[in-house]
Amino acid sequence: MALNLQQLQKQTQRLIMTPQMQQSIQLLQLNSLELEQMAQQELLENPFLSLEEDEPTEPTADTRADQASAPETAANDDLASDIDISDRSDENRGDEISAEPAEAAELIDAPFSGGDGESPDFEASAPEAALDEGAAEPPAIDAVPEHFEDVDLNWDDYYSDAENPTYMGGTNEESEDRDFTEYTPARTSLYDSLDWQLRCSSLDGIDAEIGQYLIGSLNDDGYIDPQVLAEAAEKFNVPPEQVERVLSIVQEFDPPGIAARSLSECLLNQMKQLGSYSELARNVIENHMVAFQKKKFRELARDLNVDESVLRDLFQKVCRLEPHPGRSLTKESVQYIQPDVFVKLIDGEMMIYLNEGLTRRLSVDRYYRRLLRQHAQAMSGAEREYAMEKYRAALTLIKNIEKRKSTILRVTEAIMEVQRPFLERGVEALKPLTLREVADMVGMHESTVARVTSRKYVETPQGTYPLKFFFSSSIETEGSEAVSSRVIKDKLQSIISAEDSRRPMSDQKIVELLRKDGYDIARRTVAKYREQLKILPAKYRRQA
Repeated sequence: MALNLQQLQKQTQRLIMTPQMQQSIQLLQLNSLELEQMAQQELLENPFLSLEEDEPTEPTADTRADQASAPETAANDDLASDIDISDRSDENRGDEISAEPAEAAELIDAPFSGGDGESPDFEASAPEAALDEGAAEPPAIDAVPEHFEDVDLNWDDYYSDAENPTYMGGTNEESEDRDFTEYTPARTSLYDSLDWQLRCSSLDGIDAEIGQYLIGSLNDDGYIDPQVLAEAAEKFNVPPEQVERVLSIVQEFDPPGIAARSLSECLLNQMKQLGSYSELARNVIENHMVAFQKKKFRELARDLNVDESVLRDLFQKVCRLEPHPGRSLTKESVQYIQPDVFVKLIDGEMMIYLNEGLTRRLSVDRYYRRLLRQHAQAMSGAEREYAMEKYRAALTLIKNIEKRKSTILRVTEAIMEVQRPFLERGVEALKPLTLREVADMVGMHESTVARVTSRKYVETPQGTYPLKFFFSSSIETEGSEAVSSRVIKDKLQSIISAEDSRRPMSDQKIVELLRKDGYDIARRTVAKYREQLKILPAKYRRQA
């Protein structure tokens, strides 16, 4: 087949994601803390972004000049009109550019003294007045006051900017009082604690290096991979027995059970340090752990030829051990919940407002915007392109943040209109709701609603909940109205928390109790909800 060139015309539809659309979608997925961090980063990188002051301040020279030039320029953000100054003559531009230096020169050349040559703000102190009068000798010793307060000056009044008042030991009356009970000490990591104990031990030389290597190989739970021992022997060119000896010393460190290779070794090492180790405990934990965990005491007592009460006592001792010894010293980043939306009921009326943070004070800097208007022609091509790019980025960011606020408020309002009974009565009044229903209510796509509700929290009269909490499937009841699956989970948790620990209820018994309350669900549904709530089966919840 011969190859030839042809011109074809066809019509297609494509979705093109502009940078503005991509940023808008990205902002929807951020919670309030992440949005504030992003805004702070943009403030550092974009000179056209600034934070407006909450309190009214005295207008500066730049503000007055910006206000004076407002009638001359259009009161909009059209980029072309902001920098189109080609109709002005070069002489006028020269006058504008040289106006500010002239004013600055006048301020610099102006005398500091008042009309009579004396400073209007400061009065001469007593020693300076004596020198001005030509006093040749200092005052007599007898004339020196007994208290230094009579002659000492309050230098903080004259040098208020010399030091940060926070570090002046409370000498500044305006400094904020600090309550040291508000501060918490930094937690010691597992590695730091074990490394300190290693330095205090009798290990030295190559053994200390092996111990440090083993400590650095522990996971967050405090366990060590058996393969690490072979790697340590090869790395330090020592026999495996020497590594085992160092490991046995490390296993004596605090917390008990640290540096174990398995759960059974961890539990047995703890029992050795606590003085409750026995040969029966070693046999049960190493060889019969599954049956022991299921509390099959009668069967184990018959196989081991021991009394059943002995196994029950051993079970109580094992329950007090820590299966994850490194958990107490593991550094975990604490995730603080900051509500993104606040919902209040005031006199029966629902009020919804957003946690905006510093983003509510974001604005385009007036000083740099004025410079861009007046001096655009004096810039080089690269400078003008950079300024225009940053100016557009600032306007786009502020516009997308405002759009994000509007979208979140609309979605939250739609959710709370459906869940209004929850705001008044709690979880028992929660209604089933899906993303599709909310998307139809607000006229948005389902994926947009999913982005809005992702990783965001709402503070309600019933507490703080993630927005995803209000979406749940429906469960049919004996009545005509369906209920949320979260209502079933809440009742399931209440039933199990109120049961007798010595005679826990089975899943079938819980089904019968729920049917009495009008919730007709299957036993497998109860088992599924129980697993989602991380509640053990009845045989594992039983306590002797």
